[in-house]
Amino acid sequence: MFLNPTVYSKFYSALFLLTLAALMPSGVVLFLALRNPLALLLVLSPFIIVLLPIMEVKVKISNRKSDTGNEFPFFMVYAATIQAAGLSLFSALDRLAEWRILPKIKREALVVKRDYMFFSHNPLAAIENVAKQHPDENVKTIFLGYTSVLRSGGDLVVYLNSKVKDGLASVIEKWRRYAESASTLGEISLSVFLMFPSLLIAMSVAFASNYSVVMMQLYGYLILPLLGGFMIFGIHFSQPKFYDSYDMNRALSIAIIAAAAFGAATFFLIQPLAYWLAATLLIFSVITGAEYLREQSEVSKVEKALPNFLRDITEMMKIGYDISQALINLSKQRQYNKVFDRLLKRVSEHLEMNMPLRRVAEKMAVRSWLCRYTFFILSEIVDTGGGTPEVLENLTGFVNSVVIEKSKAKSTTRTYSFLGYATPAFLSAVMVFMANMLLPSLGSMSFGSTPIAVLPNAATLALIADTGMMVVVLTAFVVGLLIAKIVDMSVYATYHSAIALAICFVSFTFIR
Repeated sequence: MFLNPTVYSKFYSALFLLTLAALMPSGVVLFLALRNPLALLLVLSPFIIVLLPIMEVKVKISNRKSDTGNEFPFFMVYAATIQAAGLSLFSALDRLAEWRILPKIKREALVVKRDYMFFSHNPLAAIENVAKQHPDENVKTIFLGYTSVLRSGGDLVVYLNSKVKDGLASVIEKWRRYAESASTLGEISLSVFLMFPSLLIAMSVAFASNYSVVMMQLYGYLILPLLGGFMIFGIHFSQPKFYDSYDMNRALSIAIIAAAAFGAATFFLIQPLAYWLAATLLIFSVITGAEYLREQSEVSKVEKALPNFLRDITEMMKIGYDISQALINLSKQRQYNKVFDRLLKRVSEHLEMNMPLRRVAEKMAVRSWLCRYTFFILSEIVDTGGGTPEVLENLTGFVNSVVIEKSKAKSTTRTYSFLGYATPAFLSAVMVFMANMLLPSLGSMSFGSTPIAVLPNAATLALIADTGMMVVVLTAFVVGLLIAKIVDMSVYATYHSAIALAICFVSFTFIR
C-alpha cells in the first residue's frame, strides 16, 4: 500500500498516537471506576500498533515469495523463448511488463524497470539489485546466475533451458505435493465434520436437555461455518495458483434470488424446517453448480486440446509454415473438440483480416489461463522472430506436463469426495436411530407454547431431533463446499453440496 518508507512510518506513527490518545483516558477512567487492574490493559493496547508494521512487512515478504514462486516456472519458459530470439532477460522483463498474463512477475518486472530507469541505468545491474533483495532463493539464484553466464560469455539459451527443466520439475512437485496435502487435509476435515457432530448428536439425544439444544445450535450456526471457512481458507493457500476466468456473478445472483424466493414462499409450508433449509440450499447449489460445470467444462476441453495443438504447430513449422499460417491452416484442416475448434476459428478469422497475433492474444476471450498463456508465448515468438521447432517442442513439453499433473491431482483428490457424500447419511443415521430408540420409551408429549426451560423430556427430545436434522443439513452443505475447494479448487463447484443435500433428503426419508 505504501511504497515510500517515510510515508509508511508516518502513517503508523499517526495511527499509534491517535489510538493512544483515544484509549488512554478511557482506560484510566475504567480503572478508577472499576478498581480493576485489567482496565489498564486498555491503556497498553495501542502499543500493539507498534508491532503491526513489522508483522505486515513479514507477511508481504512471505506473499511475495509464494506469489513469485507460483509464476516463475512459466516466466522461465518465456525468458528462454525470448533468449532464443536474441533478446536478453531484461528485454523479457521489459516486454512482460506490458502484459497481464503473469501479474506477480509483472510486478517484479516493473521493479526491475524502476531500478534501471531511476537508479542503476544498467540492465544487468538492475536485475542484480532486485535479485539480491528478493526473498525467493530460486529467483535470486537464476537471475544472478544469468548475469554471471552473460559476463563470462556462456551460452544463455542452454542456461535458461536448463532452468526451464528445473522449473517444470518444481511445478510437477508442487502439484503432487498439493495432491498429497489435500488428501491428508481432506481426511482430517471429513473426520472432524463426521466424528464431532456424531458425538454431539448422540450425546444430545442420550442426555436430552435444553442445554443440548443450545449446544447443537451453537455448533450448527456458529462453529460449523467458522470451521468450514477456516479449512477452505487453509486449502486455498496450499493450492497451485491458476488464473482461470469464471464469470459466476450472473449465476450467483439468479441462485440467490431463486433460493430466497423459494425459501420465503415455503417457510410455513414445509415442515420440519430441516427439509425447508435443505430444499432452499439445494436450489442455490444446483443453479450455481450447473453454471460452474458448464464453464469448467470449457476450461477442461481447451486444456486437453493444447498439447496436440502445439504439436501440430511444431510439425507445420518444420515443413516451412510460420505460426500465423499454421493457425489459419489448422482451423480448417484439424479438429480437436468443439470448444477449442470454435476458439481457433475466431483466431484464424482475425489473422485473415491481418490483425497481429499479439493483438489477438491480448483480446482473447477464453476461460483457460493456460490457453491464454500459450497464445501469449506464440504471439511473442511471432513478434521477436525467434520461433524454431526446438522452442515449440520445449513449450509443448512444458504445457503437456502441466496439463497431465493438474489432471492427476484432480483425480487423486476426487476419491475423497465419496467420503464427504457419505457424511450426511451417517449423521442422519446416528441422529434418527437414537431418537427412534429413546422416543418410544418416553411417550409422546405436545409442548405447544410451553417455554423451553420446562419442556418435558419427550418434547425436548423431539426438539433436539429437529435441531439435529438442521445440523446435518448445514454439515452437508459445508462439506460439499470443502470437497469443491479440494477437488475443483473453487467453492463455486456447489454441485458437490447439491449431491450431499440430496443424500440428506434420501436419508431423512428412508431412516426417519
